[in-house]
Amino acid sequence: MNRQALTTVVAVVAAFCVGLGWSYYTSTPKTGGVAIVDLDEVARRLGRDQEMVSSIQNTAGALNQQLQSAQQSAIKQLNEIKSGLGETPTQEDTKKFLVAQRSANLQLNRLKQQAELRVGQTRQALVSKFREDAKPVALKVAQQRGLTTVVTANDTVVFHFDENVDITDEVVKLMSAEMPAKPAAKPAAKPVAAKPEAPKPEQTAAQPAPSQTN
Repeated sequence: MNRQALTTVVAVVAAFCVGLGWSYYTSTPKTGGVAIVDLDEVARRLGRDQEMVSSIQNTAGALNQQLQSAQQSAIKQLNEIKSGLGETPTQEDTKKFLVAQRSANLQLNRLKQQAELRVGQTRQALVSKFREDAKPVALKVAQQRGLTTVVTANDTVVFHFDENVDITDEVVKLMSAEMPAKPAAKPAAKPVAAKPEAPKPEQTAAQPAPSQTN
């Protein structure tokens, strides 16, 4: 083979190798990148946010009814104690009434704190469940793009990101297909702050009525 022919073959092979290299580089996803997903937007578009709100409202409504019942019971007991003291209660009787009043308030405050904790736990459980549902879907979408890390735009400080790494739309589509949104539960009546009327001054043993718990 003469020098010119050899040079031509080498050039063709070199060009072919470069072509293969470029084809591989452009068709193979880059790895190691970061994907961004807006979970609030995913929840909103799937209706999961309303589902969670309804569940929290139902829990809060039931607990609020229990609080109201406990307060009414406490007021009734205090009135019964008052009725047994007579028109001119002794200092000792007044002291006993104050102790009962303080005990009732402490018990009601404890019940209120427990109710608030229960509502918070319910909310956290629902949020955690949603995140667990979204996690494998977001990871799957990210891996399809050759991205290996998924960051939420909700509780992470992200100063800037390229829209090309925002996988929110794809996560919504995939979750919608795999886990259709359930009909939102009928929300309970809006909870009313548990503030039953305290005994009127004339109904107590010459002492202030029990303070309201909130």
